Amino acid sequence: MHFRDNASQYNVLIVDDDPVILNLLTHLLEQGNCTVRSASDGNQALHMVLQDCPDILIADWFMPGLDGLELCRRIRQLHVRKVLPHYSYILILTVQSSKNSVIEALEAGADDFILKDVTSLSDFRVEIQARLNAAQRIRRLEIDLEFAARYDSLTKLFNRVAFFDVARILWERSIRSKSPLAVVMMDCDLFKRVNDIHGHLAGDTVLQELAATLLSFSRASDIICRYGGEEFCVILPGCNEETAWDWADRIRQQCASIPIKHADLSITVTVSFGVAERTEYTELLDHLIDRADQSLLAAKEWGRNRCVSYSEYSATSVDNEDHYVQHLLDDATAEDVMVSFPLSIQPYDSAAVVAEHFLKTRFDLLPVTDREGKLIGVIAETDLIAMVGLVEQWVAPIKNLINPNVVSYPMNTPVRKIIEFLNRTSVRRVMIVRDGILVGYISRTPLLRWLRNQWAMVSGKYSDIIPNMSSREMLANSLHAAIKALKKELTHFDHTIVENGDIEKIVMQDTGQMVSMVAQCQDVIDQILHYGSIPTLAHSLLPPSDTPQ
Repeated sequence: MHFRDNASQYNVLIVDDDPVILNLLTHLLEQGNCTVRSASDGNQALHMVLQDCPDILIADWFMPGLDGLELCRRIRQLHVRKVLPHYSYILILTVQSSKNSVIEALEAGADDFILKDVTSLSDFRVEIQARLNAAQRIRRLEIDLEFAARYDSLTKLFNRVAFFDVARILWERSIRSKSPLAVVMMDCDLFKRVNDIHGHLAGDTVLQELAATLLSFSRASDIICRYGGEEFCVILPGCNEETAWDWADRIRQQCASIPIKHADLSITVTVSFGVAERTEYTELLDHLIDRADQSLLAAKEWGRNRCVSYSEYSATSVDNEDHYVQHLLDDATAEDVMVSFPLSIQPYDSAAVVAEHFLKTRFDLLPVTDREGKLIGVIAETDLIAMVGLVEQWVAPIKNLINPNVVSYPMNTPVRKIIEFLNRTSVRRVMIVRDGILVGYISRTPLLRWLRNQWAMVSGKYSDIIPNMSSREMLANSLHAAIKALKKELTHFDHTIVENGDIEKIVMQDTGQMVSMVAQCQDVIDQILHYGSIPTLAHSLLPPSDTPQ
């Protein structure tokens, strides 16, 4: 199921018990860009609306049985209850021209009305055409809005909102009928390279062709969406895992064998798939999609250009002792891994002030917050480099340099989700927020340290995972010695300043002492980082200090 742009032909339903008016309107509308159907009474029209919801409905007010206004009310009720797939523009035909009649028709849900006066046939035709043109303009805008709300503009596939609306229906149907249901996740391998080498227009063409390939292999009952970036998700009703895997692998083979044409380029790409099926133990649709996503991640980690089923992935995870961290990640959140961010950069800080923060942190991007601490964007080190030598800009506020496109996650975000994002993109650091307020960040190095330590603790293989790891007691002694040596250097320097009084002269003349002191400071920092980089004794899994390492 995907978008079909058939707005050039409007679906019009005419309802009137007068065959002369019915034939007149049908003939008039068929000359334009309309597909016309007709009904002779309200009940018949309501049945036709439920079968195929019209873009425009023209109904006579007075008809036997279900009249035009009651038909209008029922259609609006069906629309509110989301029984109908889209809005219908309703025109009421009436001989009533009083103000109260107009108000009554509008309150019933009519959008416009046409005075039923055929004394001048040419005038009647002109008015019908004019009001129909207005209806088509409004319906065109509604179609555009519906498209923007439910479809991806590049691939014309469902977006995630529309996808989940339909997917939940298929999920419930699968449970009721006890029929199989499979989810397939697809990702374009190394897609960033396509953008970097050939440009983003070529990348767009690749995504469009991949979407077209998915559609060409799909049935009308299959649900396809662009899940995000270069990732697609497909629901296959009536398919088990084996059938879905075969389906995905056929697509994988075609994608790898047929280059994609863009201008004068011929671009070869491969794709990876993750496949999972609903079982009696799958409680939620989200769980099923997550299993397909985990399988996709495994396909990427195991070499790309392959299909991995969840049963294959889970069997490997259970049997392979190197998958401890995968289980550990199930309960870990961003709060467990993040590094606190003590800096507070605001839009009205000058570039000179922000430059000091860059020099201290050695980051290439720094977050910017408002006065309440809410994250509003980032500023790049390259922006400041470009301003060197420009005094006015250097002392001016940075508010015009702020980039609002910042990747952030709430504190309760699963770590697994952040790892997958960092693995698939060139972004090196994400910000962590609580109710929009910046509280920390996660970057690749602290994340690697945390993962390594958790792996070591869960598996107990310290010597393999952290070679030459010292006990915390040994590291504490080394740190104490480094602090003691630094304290000695600082005391000596302090005495020298007291005796001579000229700190600038001392710094310029005794560079050897300054270098020694800086080295001692660096040693303390290194010892602190080393001490904090190993698993803590709180887990009681570390070997004691007298254990040979």
